[in-house]
Amino acid sequence: MADAVEAGRYDSALREAHGYESIAVAGSGCAADMAIDAARAAIARSAVDPAGIGLFVHAYVDEQGPKGIVEPASYVQGMAHDGRARAFGLRQGCNGALAALEIGAMYVAAGSAAVLTSADKYEREGDRYRDDQGGVAADGATAMVLGGGDGVARVLATDIVGDGRINGLAGLDPAHFEDRREYRRAQRERVVSMMRTMAEAKRDCVRGALADAGLEARDIGHWLLPYTGRFLVEGGFLAEFGIDEKHTTWDLGRTVGHLTSGGDSFVGLNHLLETGAARPGDRVVLLGDSTGFSFGCAVLEILARPAWQVDG
Repeated sequence: MADAVEAGRYDSALREAHGYESIAVAGSGCAADMAIDAARAAIARSAVDPAGIGLFVHAYVDEQGPKGIVEPASYVQGMAHDGRARAFGLRQGCNGALAALEIGAMYVAAGSAAVLTSADKYEREGDRYRDDQGGVAADGATAMVLGGGDGVARVLATDIVGDGRINGLAGLDPAHFEDRREYRRAQRERVVSMMRTMAEAKRDCVRGALADAGLEARDIGHWLLPYTGRFLVEGGFLAEFGIDEKHTTWDLGRTVGHLTSGGDSFVGLNHLLETGAARPGDRVVLLGDSTGFSFGCAVLEILARPAWQVDG
């Protein structure tokens, strides 16, 4: 990030507000191939019999590749799994991975196993350091295997809150206002109203998942928030649920950046397991937030330490 600031690609004040240290940037290859690598690793680590996997859900936002592939989800399934399975592509923005988790959990409840993947690689026209209001898009892929047997964690509850009233609303046109001051006042009122609605939807989502799990915020040992930057995780939300930054994985997130298909919380969960920070009996909350229309929360209980060999 220091290099991006020095090159004039990222504002130093934004860096100070958001707290990023570095951003994960992929080299050659495509997003879908990263998802295949992640899925293969997750399947190998899992106690689930690959023959029992009946569903792949692939969450994504941008172009996945490789060239000529029509449906990324089917490509990931075909390359990562030796057999047939349903393959669904899911586009829920930054809540994609959490939405995939809810869908996968419902499928597992019906008696099969599921693989959830997400992948991001910034290849848009533009600059990842200038696209958002300080949050910076990262490259990376995640995978999770859900089954009905033994595992490192149990899904206690999920909740998705959708509110499409804000999604797709066009920005105000300055030409429709008599002066710039009136335009800015109207724009400010619009943004404040949107932020208030979004914050309440996110809170309702967390409250709903905790209630379904029979838990309260004080029972949660780890909060896995999106890596959208410290400034975008509003203090009111943290205060309401009594979240201390030391109970998040922001120390990791500030070195990774934001995976725009929602894989941040999956990255955080993997980190907690592999470092031993999450212990059997701990309860963990995973959050997804697709600005303006979809919010996700999952509550997990850690059952065991991972048995897989950690690379490196």
